[in-house]
Amino acid sequence: MPETTQTASDRMIEAAGRLFSERPFDAVSTREIASAAGVNLSAISYHFENKEGLYRAIFRKIIQDLKPVRVGLAILLENQLTAARDDRKAYADFIAIFVSRVVDSAFSPSTRWKMRLLKRETEMPTECFQILMEGHVDVIHDLLGILIAKISGDSPTSEKVKLEANAILSLCLQYALNEELVKARLGWTSIGPSEIQKIKNITTELILRSVNLGEYGGLTTKG
Repeated sequence: MPETTQTASDRMIEAAGRLFSERPFDAVSTREIASAAGVNLSAISYHFENKEGLYRAIFRKIIQDLKPVRVGLAILLENQLTAARDDRKAYADFIAIFVSRVVDSAFSPSTRWKMRLLKRETEMPTECFQILMEGHVDVIHDLLGILIAKISGDSPTSEKVKLEANAILSLCLQYALNEELVKARLGWTSIGPSEIQKIKNITTELILRSVNLGEYGGLTTKG
């Protein structure tokens, strides 16, 4: 199949997103963005009004790109809980699949700069922080909260469950967000399929223990 040609706006979003993932908003100029995207400087104001508008468009695009992850996990959770009833092994299987999908998404080459930008936004919030929270983070946390509440018997909206959901998601993402540290500590020259599988395995084991499903470690379905 022929490659899809990127529009000028797509190129600007991609180029600006990569630059913003490396440096703070004020440290990236519109001239630099236009040059990286191969467009005239006026194209930014034409398509996005200004640099702030382009920054917002980047986050909306990221949220849209991550939609398959959210929808896939929502469908999986609904099916898994319907079939599981009180089958704790089924809960453990969902956690293993959740870890696998989130880790794969975090390490995907097309997602790497997006992960760095999302991390920057959570550390130094702008108006786009709310776009990120409402469009993606809250959804993933709520899905995890439903599962954790089912396992523990707590309310999915309780402070305890929210903290547990945050801890689980952070654990899934921290290897990709701290790739250089991980490689240095492990003596890895790169993180490829073999290393990613090791990350999935240890992450799944740790999460299962944290929700009192440790007996299913090594017995869960990956996918």
